[in-house]
Amino acid sequence: MSKERVLTLIRHAKSGWDDPSLSDFDRPLNERGERDAPEMARRLAARGEYPDHFIASSARRARETALVLAQGTGFPEADIRFERSLYLADTQRLLSTIRNLPDRAREVWLVGHNPDLTDLANLLAGPHTDNLPTCAVFRMAFDAGSWRDVREGSGRLLVHDTPKKPWQAT
Repeated sequence: MSKERVLTLIRHAKSGWDDPSLSDFDRPLNERGERDAPEMARRLAARGEYPDHFIASSARRARETALVLAQGTGFPEADIRFERSLYLADTQRLLSTIRNLPDRAREVWLVGHNPDLTDLANLLAGPHTDNLPTCAVFRMAFDAGSWRDVREGSGRLLVHDTPKKPWQAT
């Protein structure tokens, strides 16, 4: 049995700033976000990418993105684990979350926020991007028997897909 683990970081889709009475945590997806999230779900499904464990920030825009991704890929919405601690999480908090994932999980999706996801992607898989735009997918593999073994620079980039710049397999 392969001991490879796959982590897919997904930045929430584009959110709106139209209602100044809403807190940052409560901002919903805007029209572009509502268009991009289903498109990225379609691309994930077309590449045969499905999680067996799915966690997301509980901020509204991340929650809405995760639900759209689940609907578009057939992942049970009730099985998404929403975590408040992923909102405004720094890189070390995200890394701690990853290292505490259950070892039965081989493929994990994490929906969160910038700049933390960009920093985490670069920390784990080397410098690949200056910015993960909204609804970007950054998928990487680790040769690790346990999530506890995930270390800086140990990730191998598999896919870096964005709504405006689709991934081209080489």
